[in-house]
Amino acid sequence: MKKNALIISIISIVMISCQDEIDLRSDKYISDIFTKKEIKEIEKMISYVDNMVLSNTETKDIDHAYHMFLDKIDRTIQDSSRFLVPFEEEKKYQFLENLDPIVFKEFWNMSDHLKMARYKDTIYRDLENYKSLDISPVGRYVEYLKKVGEKDEFYISLGEQIELAGDLPAANALWFPKNHRKFDFTIHKNRLWVVVYILRIEEHHDKKMERYLMQ
Repeated sequence: MKKNALIISIISIVMISCQDEIDLRSDKYISDIFTKKEIKEIEKMISYVDNMVLSNTETKDIDHAYHMFLDKIDRTIQDSSRFLVPFEEEKKYQFLENLDPIVFKEFWNMSDHLKMARYKDTIYRDLENYKSLDISPVGRYVEYLKKVGEKDEFYISLGEQIELAGDLPAANALWFPKNHRKFDFTIHKNRLWVVVYILRIEEHHDKKMERYLMQ
């Protein structure tokens, strides 16, 4: 009996330690669109966000952790003074820029130039090294959304909206944290989407400007 109990305990520990890991190669659409090497880079993005979300919630269950974290986002998204920014931007940018550049471009557009900005009643022009991150409307991630969307209305609409807007539209950004209970984040398409959504969250413009002007 003791031996059986020990075996069950070991199995339980292994299952808990592995439950957060995700193997995107089993997703047919991902495997059709990205190479094995590229999939490993995409899984790095997932692990990066998974680790942050788990460290900021009181659960080891990854699905529950994402729901808890999105609840926090929803409570603060309308208030710039309380708005939850998941990552320190400079660290996030450093992580993303260290990904394979081809994979990066299939998901993201990074700009380091701002033509014009207003801050505290002053207009600033041609700001260099002012970084901002957008979802690429022409990358293979949007292609993936449209493929998945052949059997899922949400994702076909999301892909089309990103293409039309050139980034994630504000309406979609507000809708998702209010409706996250409709998603199971152990499912590949949902896990990848929530990771992209969270990475896309940027600091409020005023905070960006404060940091920029202090450089």
